[in-house]
Amino acid sequence: MGMNKQYTTARTYGKALFNEAEKNNEVTDDFQELLKLRDVYRDVPELGEMLTDNRLSVYEKVSIISELENSFGKTVAKFIHMIYDYGRMDELPEMIDEFEREYYKRSGIIVARVTTAVPLSQEQRHDLENNIAEYFNADKAMLNAKIDPSIIGGVIIETEGSIIDQSIKTELENMHAALMK
Repeated sequence: MGMNKQYTTARTYGKALFNEAEKNNEVTDDFQELLKLRDVYRDVPELGEMLTDNRLSVYEKVSIISELENSFGKTVAKFIHMIYDYGRMDELPEMIDEFEREYYKRSGIIVARVTTAVPLSQEQRHDLENNIAEYFNADKAMLNAKIDPSIIGGVIIETEGSIIDQSIKTELENMHAALMK
């Protein structure tokens, strides 16, 4: 339950930031800045918790927050300040993820996690991007490719709302289940 509430909060903040960026006509610039901010969090995984819990003094936290704010434009800086004030710095990466989802959705881009047994060639990747975009009525597909030899062959495509499993492993499991009936 707690995790779900946190996720909902992150979505709300992420969408609010997107709307603010849209209002200021700086969606693309803010998106680039947010990706950099998310990288900071990835480089220092405990940053969010440190800025939320009591490990650091208020002075140390404010110093880090000021440093962060000065690294970004007005909208992102204001957002960082607000999130710090509300004690939610540990949820910032999820807020950025939501902004990213909204950005891609509004840009007509579908993001898909694609799992294959072996790496895709450039041509296969290009064909798959086109097929996924067409299937989901998107202008473009962005693939996050993952290799998992255990699927034997075929492909598993995961998007925000669906999973298309065309792996040989699943086909074999389904055949096995049918034979066992």
